Amino acid sequence: MYFREFLHTVPFLRLLIPLIFGIACAEYFIVENALIYISILISILGLFVFQLAPFLRKSYSFSFIYGIFIFILCFSVGSARIKQSNASMQLHSVNSITAFKGKIKIQPDEKPKSIACILHVEATKISDRWKSANANVLLYIAKDSLAKSLSQGDEIVVSTTLSRVSNHGNPNEFNYARYLQRKSILYSTYVNNRSWKLIARNEAVNLKSIAIGWRQKLLRIYKRVGLENEPYEILAALTLGARDEVSEDVRTVWSAAGATHVLAVSGLHVGIIFAVMQFLLSFLAGSKVGRFVRGFLLIVSLWGYALLTGLSPSVMRAASMFSILAIALIINRKGTIYNSLAISACALLLYDPFVLFDVGFQFSYLAVVSIVFFQPKLDKLLQIRSFVLRWSWKLFTVSLAAQIGTFPLAIFYFHQFPSYFFLSNFVVIPFAGLLIYASALLLIFSELDGLAKVLSFLLQHFVEFIHWLIYQIQNLPGALIEQISFSPIQVVLIYTLITTLTIALIWKRKYAIFVSLIILISFKILSLTNLYSNENQEMVVFNANKQTVICIREGNFALVLSDTILNEKQKQYLVYPYGMPKGVKQYQYDILKKNDLRFFNDKLIAIIGDDILKDQIQELNADYIILRNNALRKSQELLKVMQGEIIHDASNYRAKSGGFNKNIWDTRKLGAYCVDLGGN
Repeated sequence: MYFREFLHTVPFLRLLIPLIFGIACAEYFIVENALIYISILISILGLFVFQLAPFLRKSYSFSFIYGIFIFILCFSVGSARIKQSNASMQLHSVNSITAFKGKIKIQPDEKPKSIACILHVEATKISDRWKSANANVLLYIAKDSLAKSLSQGDEIVVSTTLSRVSNHGNPNEFNYARYLQRKSILYSTYVNNRSWKLIARNEAVNLKSIAIGWRQKLLRIYKRVGLENEPYEILAALTLGARDEVSEDVRTVWSAAGATHVLAVSGLHVGIIFAVMQFLLSFLAGSKVGRFVRGFLLIVSLWGYALLTGLSPSVMRAASMFSILAIALIINRKGTIYNSLAISACALLLYDPFVLFDVGFQFSYLAVVSIVFFQPKLDKLLQIRSFVLRWSWKLFTVSLAAQIGTFPLAIFYFHQFPSYFFLSNFVVIPFAGLLIYASALLLIFSELDGLAKVLSFLLQHFVEFIHWLIYQIQNLPGALIEQISFSPIQVVLIYTLITTLTIALIWKRKYAIFVSLIILISFKILSLTNLYSNENQEMVVFNANKQTVICIREGNFALVLSDTILNEKQKQYLVYPYGMPKGVKQYQYDILKKNDLRFFNDKLIAIIGDDILKDQIQELNADYIILRNNALRKSQELLKVMQGEIIHDASNYRAKSGGFNKNIWDTRKLGAYCVDLGGN
């Protein structure tokens, strides 16, 4: 099948592609509103003319112009949706706001020292006058009994100022500000227990609160019937989407084995529900009324499961996609899975254009498309008669097909790759459906003590066995390849390479082989360029909350200095994001003394932690002076005459602006301090 023929079978793909391009263009580039709306108007007029003039619409010579108008319209609509979404989250005169009130949007999350919640602001107070508003705020409330009792839908008033969410300014760090922006959140603040007041409790009944209430009730049933420890955590996540119940140890083990996707209720789980229900209801497919009843029950089952799992975005995406398949079954239209995927993706992007940048959205659609396209072709490579071997081969090809479509993104986002993903899928995928339906039986018969105890005993030990198998897989040599990094350009090159190789192997196109070679050469040149550019020597003083963390790098070696021993989480979020793109292979960690002197490439770096060197510090002639733990805070006259670059790191109190005759780099305000120390 040629690409043109393929497009005829997937008409919504011709709408989805320009829609995606329009959203991405408006997100990453400046596009004027006037240009967007003029483009929409011109494309609508052009399509209207084509509809009025049949000779244009039916002429093959002019068909490409009709396609151009469709492309421009979808592209412009995508750009317009991003513009509208960005405008809707803005608060006017935010620096003048002294108070605001609104309703808690989702169930608050308890942190070690605060209660985090997303507040939908409905009014703001400026100059003693209340004005209507429509924005979301990330609110951290000091923990007390009243704050812990807050629930979704409660209305509160807060007396404090708002600040724009910002990043820490560390090299290659996770862009938290952009992440929240794509959740329609631009502002955040912290309030103590005297600066807010509960106005009204939520008495309204809505679908989301019902879903959360049901899930909490079902989780309590799990505990009541005797499920505990890892089996409880795994079943809570696998069947009800309660990922918060999963401990860090379980996450680490399943992630290293390549099975963490099973712990996140998503397309896999919804697909299992759809497949089993479709099989059970297949006897209704013989008549028009039967098809309607089957489709209706399928949709009810899908959204009932979505409701039980808390209506998470990933489940709603999957339920939407399979609902379209169910509708196709009702009207007896076979269509293609690609068209169903394109329809659901278009609907989701029109509703929330920022979902395009959601990791779950990208993985879900890429995995499904890759499985649908590659699995049948891989399956035909071996003709096996044995049922067991045939079933095993099918499962292996499904796992391999999914990895083909998702591994570049997995490396880009998570910087790791599970080597034995196919082994973990042999363990978890066959039993995922069994566990879902066995758990459903347990919940249904939970009031029958005898039967509930038997089912919980079987589930407890069966899940313990599965977890043991997963642990053994992640314990194999080389189970997890870590600290690997792809740049956005490299990700694009890899997906282009996959596409061209597919065209060359399946459709036997010679030009695709030459394009693949060019891509491989480009990828290698890019890698060598990055390697050469990273051979320099540099120092980074990180903006680490209330800590001192300094990295001195020479080529692929990095010396990390800190005031305390860094745990793995701190390394993952601070050190490795800097080191991986630089090609660092070896890390050495060292604890700083109160006052520490380091020589590197003829440069003297003085790291001052107290005032003991106050009288001698000028005699050091240090090239770089890093002040930590509020050292020399009261010695402003000395700071005025000190030589060398002065860095004020995040272990200090926030420095006051002004007061110095020379600039001092404050990492709390300006982000990490990076300097080239010279070298090759």
